[in-house]
Amino acid sequence: MSRKLTVVLLATLVLFGAMSLKTAVVKHGNGAVIMANGGAPQPPVPWK
Repeated sequence: MSRKLTVVLLATLVLFGAMSLKTAVVKHGNGAVIMANGGAPQPPVPWK
């Protein structure tokens, strides 16, 4: 195999593994979504 093909194959395997892990975590999780900013509260809803 050429070096470029090896790199592409390795990158594909890494991406496939990451997507599989994400799917497994979401499937077996409790439904809570972790956001990038942590558990910050939502801003208050303005009264109408």
